[in-house]
Amino acid sequence: MAILYVTEQGAALMKRGNRLVVEKMGRPIRWVHSFRLEQVVLMGSVSLSPGTVAFLLEEGIDTVFLTIYGRYRGRLISQFGKNIDLRRLQFQRLEDPDFRLVSARSCVAGKLANCRTLLRRYNQELQREEITKALHVLRRLLRQLGECPSVESVMGVEGAGAAAYFGCWRHLFRTDEVTFAGRNRRPPRDPVNVLLSLGYTLLANAVHTQVNVAGLDPYAGSLHSVEYGRPSLVLDLMEEFRPVLVDTLTLTMFNKRIIRSTDFYRPEDREPAAFDFAETEPIREEYPIYLGHEGMKKFVAHFEARLNQKALYVPKGRRLTYREICLEQVRLWVRSLRGEEEYTAFTTR
Repeated sequence: MAILYVTEQGAALMKRGNRLVVEKMGRPIRWVHSFRLEQVVLMGSVSLSPGTVAFLLEEGIDTVFLTIYGRYRGRLISQFGKNIDLRRLQFQRLEDPDFRLVSARSCVAGKLANCRTLLRRYNQELQREEITKALHVLRRLLRQLGECPSVESVMGVEGAGAAAYFGCWRHLFRTDEVTFAGRNRRPPRDPVNVLLSLGYTLLANAVHTQVNVAGLDPYAGSLHSVEYGRPSLVLDLMEEFRPVLVDTLTLTMFNKRIIRSTDFYRPEDREPAAFDFAETEPIREEYPIYLGHEGMKKFVAHFEARLNQKALYVPKGRRLTYREICLEQVRLWVRSLRGEEEYTAFTTR
């Protein structure tokens, strides 16, 4: 199964027989057989014909709407999961503070372990004292997790780990074109943070899809607090994949010069022609920097390729794509709800 990303501004997605065709100015520029699709992601000013909307709903193809800058807008879902017993169990288990604590610890442990792995790989060549110190901090925090008495204290450990991790990121770049002073968002204020925020949005969509497939409620999680409109469970389950899928990809895109400083522009610069069809956002003037259309296409293509890469999934004893691993981890969380086994985050070596 695959995800169709449509980033061409002013394009239309049309149903033609058993195919979905991307057209612009009446001319087809891309098509895909619908039976291969798991999800459609429409970025920016992309239209859907009424027949296409009906077809996507009938086929149960999850359709996600993002702005051209990667901000989540909403999704088109044929129907909510029918497994009311599973969702009822989910709500009941999340009322248990012990279950929430164990689950939250596992999510953060997976994230910190994968952050350590990423830094360790880079430091084999770099041998930087700052990275070594961050590795020691992350190892100490991993040991502390088992002693955390509450979800709030687990979040504190996660925050300390993120500070140590991103605190040494400036040493991981092999190009002088970019600088990284630290993590920032809402909105991101530099090229590195633009890619990180975009990547986390795409990752959240991928995990959200698997949560829907499993029949869970995406808004009820254990680590992130439950707030109106926040998909807490999605945010929980994507934590372990952030370093593996998004952080690694962001570093690769810059270090291999796949994306360069010329792929970004600032509001005072003339906007590229590719954005002529882009919608106007109410807070658009608040964005200090944008990723151009060509850069967006490159990042999205490489993110999709990363999802389709294979890695060893120890519980199954074989190699699976990262997209398949995401689904397996969601299924594992379902089994933890039922008390069949404890949730263990996916980690790389």
